[in-house]
Amino acid sequence: MACWIALHLPCLALEIASPLTSLTSRPSPIRADGLAGTEGTGGTGDVQADTTVVLAQSRVWQASEAVQAAGVQPGMRRGGVLALLPQARFHDRDEAAEALALEALALALLRFGPDVAIAAPQCVLIDVAPSLRLFGGLASLAAQVLESAEALGHRASLGIAATASAAALLARAAEAGVAHVDPHAPTSQDMQAAMKSRASRRSIVPVSKSAAKPAVTSGAALSFSSGHPEPLLPPPFAALPAQLDPLPVALLPEAQPWLDWLAQIGCATLGELRTLPSAGVRRRCGAALLASLSRAYGETPEAPAWYRAPPHFEAVLPLPSLTHDVEVLLFGLRRLLAQLTGWLAAGQLATRALTLILEHEPLGRETVAPTRFDIRLAEASAAPGHLLSLCKERLARSPLVAPVLTLRLDVTQTAQYVPQSGSLLPEPGRERQDFVQLMERVAARLGDEHVRRLQVRGDHRPEAAFVSVPYGVSPEAGSTSASNRHLPDTVSALPPRPAWLLDAPQRLSLQQERPWRQGPLQLVSGPERIEAGWWEPGTVTRDYFIAADTTGALLWVFRERPVNGADAAWYLHGLFG
Repeated sequence: MACWIALHLPCLALEIASPLTSLTSRPSPIRADGLAGTEGTGGTGDVQADTTVVLAQSRVWQASEAVQAAGVQPGMRRGGVLALLPQARFHDRDEAAEALALEALALALLRFGPDVAIAAPQCVLIDVAPSLRLFGGLASLAAQVLESAEALGHRASLGIAATASAAALLARAAEAGVAHVDPHAPTSQDMQAAMKSRASRRSIVPVSKSAAKPAVTSGAALSFSSGHPEPLLPPPFAALPAQLDPLPVALLPEAQPWLDWLAQIGCATLGELRTLPSAGVRRRCGAALLASLSRAYGETPEAPAWYRAPPHFEAVLPLPSLTHDVEVLLFGLRRLLAQLTGWLAAGQLATRALTLILEHEPLGRETVAPTRFDIRLAEASAAPGHLLSLCKERLARSPLVAPVLTLRLDVTQTAQYVPQSGSLLPEPGRERQDFVQLMERVAARLGDEHVRRLQVRGDHRPEAAFVSVPYGVSPEAGSTSASNRHLPDTVSALPPRPAWLLDAPQRLSLQQERPWRQGPLQLVSGPERIEAGWWEPGTVTRDYFIAADTTGALLWVFRERPVNGADAAWYLHGLFG
């Protein structure tokens, strides 16, 4: 069964012109199709105080709520706006920035499915039918889709339908506040009850603290038993007429040039438009209007232009104002990580290393070098919460040299994503992944140079057989060193090795041609010949023995093989436990 979710961004031009509002306060999304809205953390005071006006061809395109409350309407000229609100701040519409914002949202939504498309005007579509079970059902998935748009700083309206065009129309209708008149569809209260029931079971669907804005339904089917709502089900094709017929014909983009003619003949809704003779409508309005109507009702196939993720991830976020506040940087970083999560999901990848770059404002005539944070992970991860915690630890221990102007996030190393298998009876705190994430956070807080581990190297020389590396360095990094290419593919079992290896071999004295250490040493086993290091300085030619001293302690000693006629010398290299 097909199921499409459409996100419409009604205030996209305003959000780009006034990013400070969306960065410092989270706007509450318009939740349609029975999804309960969430109130922003910043309250409504910041939005009401905003006096931004976006102009397109010298006329009002979008305006903030405070400006609209003063009487400003779309299409007004600059002089009329100033007469009503002298303190209004004007911005020209930036269509290129809007296109980039839609691409960033499409990239973030790739984590919910591979089929994502950008549709005009200001709409992103996603086919969620294959992903419903993975994300816990339609209600949970729709809530997470809205959260992704909110994380990127967008106020979005949502529509759910069996076709992409119908979902886009329902999303625009939700933004316009069009009431649903289908008597067989569930009410707004029923939809919100289903969302609350879903949230109580999965703890990932946010529930609104107030129901000031009623949700607009889309005709999605709900079934009830004994008064308890069941999970939200995908709307079938048969529900399309009930969903679309009551919608105003003005929502259809192809109908915009013919709205006056349609109003004169009394055609106000999509259902009434369908009842008109198709031959006459085609002669009067062309074939595009009826073709779009047929696609919305599922009568003809659709061919969306799918969005494809770029081959390399690099996201940039210019901040609306200079800041020293780490919390503001983290809020902006959440937007970049939301895009990163979608990019990783599209390629079935996880990241091993990130680079966070903070670009600063020049100090006078002196340019300040960007602050660079290289974040390495011991195990590849695609969890945005874990990546954000690592970035937070690094930012907390590094003071900023100058106010930050731009955030930049780059992925420097990736690996194939391997999903973790769940356990029937998990034991919290005992999973290896928990320990690895703890060590990564400790390394991010204290610095990579203070959290290290031993890593085995492919070298027969005992003093070179291991190396101390930062904890975040992957084990594969050391396997490509020059010392490994001289080893065979199969390594046989080695003789016993001591638990304590001296930092430097200790030369032993000789008495009666026997090694001496507080008494004569008795050779128990050996020799084990080691000849290695000829490819670099530090060549060794040694014969190792296990020896016992007069107290019975076992020692690991070796004798240097004589070179150029020199006498052989004995050394103590390790102690057995």
